[in-house]
Amino acid sequence: MLEAEECKDVGIVDDSGLDADLVSQVNQIKLLDHEEEEGEEEMKMDDLMKNPLSMKNPVFNRERPSSKLSALLQCLEENVISQEDKAVVVSQWTSMLELIALHLKKRKIRHRTLSGAVPLKERMDIIESFNNSERGPKILLLSLKAGGVGLNLVGGNHLLLVDLHWNPQLEAQACDRIYRVGQKKSVHIYRFVCNHTVEEKIHELQEKKLSLADSVLTGVKNPQGSKLTMEDLKTLFSLK
Repeated sequence: MLEAEECKDVGIVDDSGLDADLVSQVNQIKLLDHEEEEGEEEMKMDDLMKNPLSMKNPVFNRERPSSKLSALLQCLEENVISQEDKAVVVSQWTSMLELIALHLKKRKIRHRTLSGAVPLKERMDIIESFNNSERGPKILLLSLKAGGVGLNLVGGNHLLLVDLHWNPQLEAQACDRIYRVGQKKSVHIYRFVCNHTVEEKIHELQEKKLSLADSVLTGVKNPQGSKLTMEDLKTLFSLK
């Protein structure tokens, strides 16, 4: 463990008590439930212009793929579905995995979902089928936390990170699921980041954290005094 003075030298500060509530609120964000959409009429153009963020806006319809989802599906079609390869699609949101599954099902693409809600025995069956069966799922939808430790998914050689997490090490652990002993193919990692959105800010924080971690491991003092404070989180919501 690092002593307090050593932490100060490399620029580590404990702001967990300050930002915990904000992070908790951000983590509560979820997609609109499908049941809530049923029976809702589409907005008229005038109403849409006045309130574009209303959930009645057709842009929020689950059947309509977003620009990121369209890019994800195109990537799968071009690099996985048309090849003798398999892919792992990773998201920190199970609701996002459900949405992706909806569109994979429409395209009749074989897939399974592996998340914390899946019983342990069923998880092992899914992993076995993905790794060893030609008739198994072509795409494995994996929640970020479920893919953190111990999983061997060498049946896939493409891994797609749908969204960014505050902790880049969790993403690195997910990537290690396919890049390990037993992998016989070239490994391809894809990260999807929307330009001019909060994701760019999260990416900046990820780079800052990785630089800070490198400073700690190498024992090099950070002359910039990089610290992840409440101000860092505030920048996420100050897009220009």
